[in-house]
Amino acid sequence: MMYVDIHKDAKLDEIWKMILGKLGNNIASKISSKSSSFYKTQDGIECSLRKLNGDLVAICYRENNRSNGYRWTIEICNEN
Repeated sequence: MMYVDIHKDAKLDEIWKMILGKLGNNIASKISSKSSSFYKTQDGIECSLRKLNGDLVAICYRENNRSNGYRWTIEICNEN
């Protein structure tokens, strides 16, 4: 798992760039913005990172952190 701490007022495009930056080029180059999505859940906001063909690369979810912002947890799928 990887983590990204982001300030509370960050926009989705900024969050997207920080998540991809944390993943590094090897994994980030496989991800398609057209196949990936942010979505609301009962617990908050999550993100699925997918390849162009729809295969899941990673799941990200948001939690409050101690510095009045959010921590995004990134879980890479095993097959990637």
